[in-house]
Amino acid sequence: MLDAQGFRKNRMELPGWPVDLRAVLRECAIIGGLIPSLRRWIGLTLSRRSPQDQGERRARGILQGTAFGLAARIFEILVTIASVPLTVGYLGTERYGAWVTIVSVLLFLSSTDFGLAGSLTNALARADAGGARDVGQRYVSSAIFVFSLIGLAILAVGIAFSPHIAAFLFPALHSPGLRTEVVIAVAIALVILGLNFPLLITERVLAAHQENSFAHVWHMAGSIGNLVALLAVIWFHGGLWLLVLACFGLRLATSFASAIWLFTSRRPWLRPRLASVDPALAKNLFADGWKFFVINIGWVINSQTDNVVIAHYLGPAQVTPYAVTFGLFMAATLLQTIAYPSLWPAYTEAYARGDYGWIRRTMRSNLIFSSITTLTLVTVLTIFGREIIRLWAGPGAVPPFPVIVWMAAWRLMLSTLLVGSCLLNATGHLKGMTIYGTITALLNLLFSIFLVQRFGITGVIAGTVIAFALANYIPTFIEVRNVLRKMSVRAAAQ
Repeated sequence: MLDAQGFRKNRMELPGWPVDLRAVLRECAIIGGLIPSLRRWIGLTLSRRSPQDQGERRARGILQGTAFGLAARIFEILVTIASVPLTVGYLGTERYGAWVTIVSVLLFLSSTDFGLAGSLTNALARADAGGARDVGQRYVSSAIFVFSLIGLAILAVGIAFSPHIAAFLFPALHSPGLRTEVVIAVAIALVILGLNFPLLITERVLAAHQENSFAHVWHMAGSIGNLVALLAVIWFHGGLWLLVLACFGLRLATSFASAIWLFTSRRPWLRPRLASVDPALAKNLFADGWKFFVINIGWVINSQTDNVVIAHYLGPAQVTPYAVTFGLFMAATLLQTIAYPSLWPAYTEAYARGDYGWIRRTMRSNLIFSSITTLTLVTVLTIFGREIIRLWAGPGAVPPFPVIVWMAAWRLMLSTLLVGSCLLNATGHLKGMTIYGTITALLNLLFSIFLVQRFGITGVIAGTVIAFALANYIPTFIEVRNVLRKMSVRAAAQ
């Protein structure tokens, strides 16, 4: 047996694999330590007592935001399961296709904020950290003014160009009655989106103050409103345009109610005023906003072009197994994507306060948790994924096994990449991500086009993994390491 000193000095040698017993035990302790950590996290999530310090307040905001986000996602899935057969059965195939297309266009246009949402989140979190309520109020007023201008532009386009937009989106409609109905539906959808655009700031304010749980509650209320609107339209035998008016109209009413609640009850000192609009602060928002915009465009290219490439080179039938597999493996990083909006402002606020130790501890816990949970899920999906897809979507949706393997590699890479990018976004280190994010998007597209012609749909996901490995993954964590080193230096100087 080894004594304490011998245990500290000796190493265990396996054939061809030197293993440091200290490192093994340290990793076991980390994994074993997750169990009491999980108990503590559950306690923080459910606790009603006041937080003891800023670190506990941030942790509670992250955990509650993630828990409510998961509940909201499950709730939305249940509502979708209930509403899809009702909508398809009532509208029919052609009108339902028009409905889905209009919804997709609105979701895309909702993100056309020129990156202001990200820069506003950071600005409000910094103002909250410094107790500068007046600065926060001026940022909110300035952002709503800019969002209102964007909303007015969307509203004007909806009124003036809805026939042209409808003709572009649906060139193959043959029924004159359906063409008229679609034009009206597109116009209503764009007008409501324009009116709703300034109200999108409510989510940003709640996120910046680490209260995403409230935003998720309002989202669930909106989902209930959509289902009620659908049932009402079916009951009264309304058409497509009435469905658009009812569903999006109730969403608009929910957004308006949440804004009234936020600025009259929850955070009245942030209530926007025209006199508080500050061009200098609006300029500050755009200074970082364009970087967030470029980063978001890169992610859109990386996530939305795969199906287009497959459809173009292999035909639309090959899109099905790829899209179904991609959707299944999204479950492996579901918790990370839900936690991301709550982690971001918590990092920003801690960074503004100089609480670098909390940032390092939280990021380390997030990295360990993300790696373990994702590895567990992708292992299960790699082994049983093809059978799950066969039972879920039918034999025609089952992909080749190499697609499964590459999807697993992509999700493992993405799980840790989300950890690093969240820190960089929150601390305002954006320049690097705009550069290597753009390069990654271009490489991803080029590799996908090149490889799809040689390896089929396997080549598309392989192109994504290779592009991120070469141009994004390593640069991201080099920059993260540099940011953490700077934090250590500042912490030592405090």
